[in-house]
Amino acid sequence: MPEWVRMYGPSAVAWLLLLLAPHGRRRQADPSRRMVGLVLSGLAVSTTVNTPLVYGLIGDLTGIPNVARLLGHAGMLGVAWAGHAFFHLMDDPGRNPRPGIVRYACYLVAALVAMAVLFAAAPTPVDDVRFAARYGASPWVLEYWLVYGAAIVPALLGVTREALRCARLAATATLRAGLRLVVAGAAIATLYQLHKTLYFAARRLEFAYPPVPLNLDALLPPLSLLLLVIGTTMPGWGPRLKVPEMLEWSGRYLAYRRLRPLWLALYRAVPEIALVPPAAALSELSPVDLRLRLYRRVIEIRDARLALLPYFDPDVAAAARKLAGRKGMTGRDVEVLAEAAMLAAAMQDKERGRRPRLPADAPAVPGGGDLESDTDFLDDVARAYRAHRRKLTRLCAANHEARV
Repeated sequence: MPEWVRMYGPSAVAWLLLLLAPHGRRRQADPSRRMVGLVLSGLAVSTTVNTPLVYGLIGDLTGIPNVARLLGHAGMLGVAWAGHAFFHLMDDPGRNPRPGIVRYACYLVAALVAMAVLFAAAPTPVDDVRFAARYGASPWVLEYWLVYGAAIVPALLGVTREALRCARLAATATLRAGLRLVVAGAAIATLYQLHKTLYFAARRLEFAYPPVPLNLDALLPPLSLLLLVIGTTMPGWGPRLKVPEMLEWSGRYLAYRRLRPLWLALYRAVPEIALVPPAAALSELSPVDLRLRLYRRVIEIRDARLALLPYFDPDVAAAARKLAGRKGMTGRDVEVLAEAAMLAAAMQDKERGRRPRLPADAPAVPGGGDLESDTDFLDDVARAYRAHRRKLTRLCAANHEARV
């Protein structure tokens, strides 16, 4: 990556998305939207003051070497506070979020004061944008970074946890994708904090770090900032750029690919389900006629289930539900594992020539009421079948031995 792209790219992207986002164009009455605007503003300011041109300009104007570093970190503390406040505001509408938001603000202000004192105490007389390389071993620099990390890491961990939770509940694919990008950005930022802590400790205490040459400083900060900025703004500009349609298409494509192992296993057990024989795995990478091919795959899996219905054993489903309970699964995940187990047992019984059970009461057909929800359910079944294939095989064998 060219050096100027790494230095100026995140700042340019942050300002562009801030100006394009609704949060940057007009004042919002919704407090949560204002927090998003503050996150974007803080990221834009923090990345800008750390560009070589602005970094040097701030040092010249103030006469304080490297004060841009302190200002950039202050901007990131503002980002941490806004992210913390955003999820507090979104967490429980019936609860007053103000006390928690104010407490964290006071904590950050105290941390910023301590950082300013340590910054003033550290001997850093030359203004240098490559601050860590020049002053990593200087007194008070490690302490400065430890205070900064203690202030920002709790917010990053909280954002990661809350964004993951909200992504599971998101109403739209764009919001879900944006939150997942925020999770990735916050996780990488946390990793960067750990990396720099070890780096400054190594410089001060004179031990080798990293053990192998690896320029994480050139990779982690810009990647984290880009993910955070893009993820935060995606719900605003995503629909205009057809992001929901692209996410929907990619979801169908991934589902089609993930259904293949289960579909192949069912085809071997019931070959007559397939309109055409299985193609080579390489040819299945083609995106042509994806909607039709996915529809046909779902229908053929359902046809195979219908053909294997006489081999279904409720005892297998009960054993699978017990296994799911031991694994801590709940709700739909339990039914997914039970369905995968019954399909695996039915295929095994048919392959080994065992007599059909022909149950008087056929088990209910789980899944969705339309193609989309049914595809989602079968996608989960296929993943469970693939992830737990060995355990399901042992479960089926144990159940058969118990019957014998």
